[in-house]
Amino acid sequence: MDINSLINTQLICLELKAKTKKDLLEEMAQMLDTAGKLSSKKNYLSDVYKREAIGNTGFEDGIAIPHAKSKAVSQPAIAVGISKTGIDYGAEDGQKSDIFFMIASPDGVDNDHIEVLVQISSKLIEDDFIKKIKQAKSKREVLDLFTSTIRKTAPVQEVKKTSPIKEKSDLQIRMNRIKQHLMFGTSHMIPFIVAGGVLLSLSVMFLGKGAVPEEGILKDIAIMGTAGLTLFTLILGGYISYSIADKPGLAPGMIGSWIAVQHYQAGFLGVIVVGFLAGFVVSQLKRIKLPDSLTSLGAIFIYPIVGTFIVCGIVMWVIGAPIASMMISMNEWLSSMAGSGKVVLGTILGAMTAFDMGGPVNKIATLFAQTQVDTQPWLMGGVGIAICTPPLGMFLATLISPKKFKMDEREAGKAAGLMGLIGISEGAIPFAVADPLRVIPSIVAGGIVGNIVGFTFNVLNHAPWGGWIVLPVVEGKIGYVIGTLAGALTTAILVCILKKTEKEDDEKVTYANESFDSLATEGEAQIIAITACPSGVAHTFLAAKSLENAGRKLGVKIKVETQGANGTNNHLNAIDVANADFLILAHDVPIKDTERFADIHTVDVGTRDAMCNAEYLIQSNLEIINDRSTQ
Repeated sequence: MDINSLINTQLICLELKAKTKKDLLEEMAQMLDTAGKLSSKKNYLSDVYKREAIGNTGFEDGIAIPHAKSKAVSQPAIAVGISKTGIDYGAEDGQKSDIFFMIASPDGVDNDHIEVLVQISSKLIEDDFIKKIKQAKSKREVLDLFTSTIRKTAPVQEVKKTSPIKEKSDLQIRMNRIKQHLMFGTSHMIPFIVAGGVLLSLSVMFLGKGAVPEEGILKDIAIMGTAGLTLFTLILGGYISYSIADKPGLAPGMIGSWIAVQHYQAGFLGVIVVGFLAGFVVSQLKRIKLPDSLTSLGAIFIYPIVGTFIVCGIVMWVIGAPIASMMISMNEWLSSMAGSGKVVLGTILGAMTAFDMGGPVNKIATLFAQTQVDTQPWLMGGVGIAICTPPLGMFLATLISPKKFKMDEREAGKAAGLMGLIGISEGAIPFAVADPLRVIPSIVAGGIVGNIVGFTFNVLNHAPWGGWIVLPVVEGKIGYVIGTLAGALTTAILVCILKKTEKEDDEKVTYANESFDSLATEGEAQIIAITACPSGVAHTFLAAKSLENAGRKLGVKIKVETQGANGTNNHLNAIDVANADFLILAHDVPIKDTERFADIHTVDVGTRDAMCNAEYLIQSNLEIINDRSTQ
């Protein structure tokens, strides 16, 4: 019997009406009966009185815990009541009791109510717990105080701690949050860039003149594309602000971004600044306590209006002109790049794009090219190649020298090839995780070669994406294909030279061939997790699979919720949370609906930590939970 599954808001009363012990027991039994936990309130109360006759259940510090095992209990439950005036309950210290727990246990079962009493007692000795429950202003607040019980977990197999996850400093935590806000805005922006860029590119391609159509249906398609490429900056700034300050930050972020772009040509870098500015301003406004009469108007009226005025004022009167000047200088510098200049730029962009395969360094490089796709498509010509060379290179490596890879890596190579063709560089992550010192330099070299070849052939990619899926809107298709093959082959050859031959035993081969799906059954998981990345595709599901496989290997049940491009899958509900020992949040963007997990032991890491250190992540935190439960 566990306190998390026995208490809910229906069983909590913040202001009991009873003035005597008899009335108190009657009132709390009525709460249990109203909640459908008793088959007979009369019989249950009779059993409670029998228990009280054995020994008074009033204790020191104003706590009383009336309880009984009774055949009249249809479902085990705990009712919680708070008396504002106090009740003479007959406590040993002679003081009035004002906090009450009534435990209802079915008769004929094990003495599980003893465990519940222990759990309640462990809560009562926590610092300020009694003070907090007396000061609670809502049932939810009381429930949150009670459902943070730590439970002992079953022992698991020992794991070799080859890659311990280091504790992050305050600065690292802040920087990680900044990255998450940026990635949140980016993930919402990308569909606008893709839709707008592809439509605009198709209209130009079908016109056949390398210019924006000025009449007919092609003009209409171009207008659609231009709308997407215009709106994406608003979306980026707005959703960065939304990530920081929730919905009240959306309007200040979007309106401020529109002014920065339309009036000061700030570009996407300026929009990022505005997004963070808007989020900060609104979050500070939300700290101001409003009168009760205005509270309901804060989110939809006060914060958006005041926040928009402040943000736009700062943009127009302080930072607008400097940002515009900086972006104009950058665009002029890029426009002047040619010949050897393109080689240098190609080296930098190629290395950054390939280095962390969808991570923050990759995002900086790809965003730089994507946001210039309508004016300088040669940037995406090279970057589009560098995006796909890491997974394609690893796919070729598994074909050229299969003995250099484990069986599961050879299987991952097939998926990597497909992901490379459609421009998802995350397909190379499993290889980089397994052997970073050899794989990462190889894929960086491939990205540089591919990017430089694209620039050298003056490839124009009119779509803000990579891989061969964009070939229909690429000018200089032969150069694009040559660049892709050159980059992929460079990666494959270097990897095959650097890597050693792998040896696998039968046990590992068997394990690699077995499939394991995330637990979907309600309330059975010992560990729960959520994975989420900016694109909602590769990192999200690679992290989920790593955690699932680690759970299987360690012999513990794990349920993983994914928050990705297709929405939330395998949703974690209240029963899952109540019955789990701890939660793993493996994310690169803010997690949705985190209020579900207010009182569960939580491990907050990035998706890469989950992919690289899943077994250690699970094992070390199970040990922490076990240690706490035995203290």
